[in-house]
Amino acid sequence: MVIDSETHVIFRAWPIETNPTRTRVERFTWHEHSGDLLADEMARAGVDRSILISYDGYDVEWFLRSVGSTPEDFITGKKYTKLALARHPDRFYWFSTLKDPRVMANVDAVKQDFQEGAIGLKIFPSFLVMAVDDPALIMIYRLCVENDRRVILSFEDAHPPETPSIPEFFEQFDRVMAEVPELRVQLNHAGCIDPLRPDAEVVFRTVPKHANVWVSTAAMGLIWDDGTEYPFPNYLARLERLRDALGADRLLWGTDWPHFSHYMLYPQAIDSVRKHANFFSASEKALFLGGNAERFLRVP
Repeated sequence: MVIDSETHVIFRAWPIETNPTRTRVERFTWHEHSGDLLADEMARAGVDRSILISYDGYDVEWFLRSVGSTPEDFITGKKYTKLALARHPDRFYWFSTLKDPRVMANVDAVKQDFQEGAIGLKIFPSFLVMAVDDPALIMIYRLCVENDRRVILSFEDAHPPETPSIPEFFEQFDRVMAEVPELRVQLNHAGCIDPLRPDAEVVFRTVPKHANVWVSTAAMGLIWDDGTEYPFPNYLARLERLRDALGADRLLWGTDWPHFSHYMLYPQAIDSVRKHANFFSASEKALFLGGNAERFLRVP
């Protein structure tokens, strides 16, 4: 089975009519990216399933405001995502996104999502302005373990001093995994540090210490510097560095669709690995493209 570890559905993002500085090249500014479209893209690329993450503009409000935008410019969310889930139940694994867990109504919303089929929860510590080991988040991690649910952590857009730095997030994460070792975690964007930079050593030190941690490789370090140059040599160089540092059994293939679809067609995203990632053995490639995700998800 081939599994994409990070996808989203978006009705519109930064609509070009109200955001004239954006470009139509970013198709989500004018074109819907629905569950139907994602399912069709997966079918033509030979991808069986994907993790589908629901979030709305308020889940990423800090980021939007940091780029001069607002939540109303990001038109998607849980309700829209659930339409995709209903239409394609055999294609998607649903992860909802955590709002401030210090508000009990948001904890109740997580429990409701779990009842309605979410198999995991995405958490943005920077956007919540919380430490990874904040007691309120520890409570959420334990709730996930009790309900046999997974967690996706993304440390993107850390903004010290309001939030910890990414290295500090990793120190906190190390403590979390020591305290709640049953928690099954996917770190997005290769830990949000470029694998080719020296400061990626904190990722390389921390991940191998914990059996239930995997690393998604969509937009590693939140960098895309290949433009449209297939087969994306810089992407492959970062992927090889991660393989060397962490081993193929810790890595998950992912696209972050549709955020980079103006750079690479969906089949190219996987063919760059299938046809050009020669540093993987055949068995390693099988693990990377789906076997590891099956272990992380541990679902039928």
